[in-house]
Amino acid sequence: MIKLVATDMDGTFLDGNGQYNASRLEAVLDRFDDLGIRFAVASGRSLLALTKMFEDFADRIIFIAENGNVVKVGDDIIFEANLSSDQYLDISKTLLGIPYMADYDFLLSGEKGAYVHNKSSKDYVDFISHYYENVQRVPDFDNLSDKIFKLTANFAEETVREGEAWVNQKIPYVQAVTTGFKSIDIILRDVDKSTGIAEICKHFGISQSEIIAFGDNLNDFEMLEYAGTAIATENARDEIKAISQQIIGPCHEESVMAYMEGMVK
Repeated sequence: MIKLVATDMDGTFLDGNGQYNASRLEAVLDRFDDLGIRFAVASGRSLLALTKMFEDFADRIIFIAENGNVVKVGDDIIFEANLSSDQYLDISKTLLGIPYMADYDFLLSGEKGAYVHNKSSKDYVDFISHYYENVQRVPDFDNLSDKIFKLTANFAEETVREGEAWVNQKIPYVQAVTTGFKSIDIILRDVDKSTGIAEICKHFGISQSEIIAFGDNLNDFEMLEYAGTAIATENARDEIKAISQQIIGPCHEESVMAYMEGMVK
């Protein structure tokens, strides 16, 4: 019996415009409640961004934010892993030497907001503001009065995997993972979306065989491997399709929503 449904957001649950159908979700959540199924959204997005996106359902959804670095159930944070100031300053300085991206086109994601350098390009800030709340320009990162969970950096689509590999080679205590098709998230090594799923399972007494997970990109890999049933969207990367038991339609057809509706008919 399925007790937990977890889904990635961009490229998976959200349509091509980054939206979802609220009335369809409400109907699914009503049936999930009847059947004792919990619903979790798992994303590289910040907790601020996710709770705003699902503000009408915030008390009915489990949030796995920052690629597993923050897990919120109801009003409670049940898991949290943040970078130290020494770590995020070290990562920031290292990124300035990366050969695959424009200088300063990266963001620090925190509990209260998100932070870009004053020298970040306008195009990058405009782009990243679609995914993060309270994006602030700062003269440096030395005096941030916030918990920082991860960094995210932008590349051209053809160099994003090279950028991912470069970071993983240069900074041993982090893991860089591709998210979207031209960004990487840089998080503490050994923390990922499966970490968040495991914490939820521990909290509610759920086994791996009782989980369905949906994903499309490399930051979903560990979550899909952990789940008893892994499902990829048609637009997913080949590596994600290879570890999935089923491939459904593309995200722009709201295929995850349709699958969940089929579960509860």
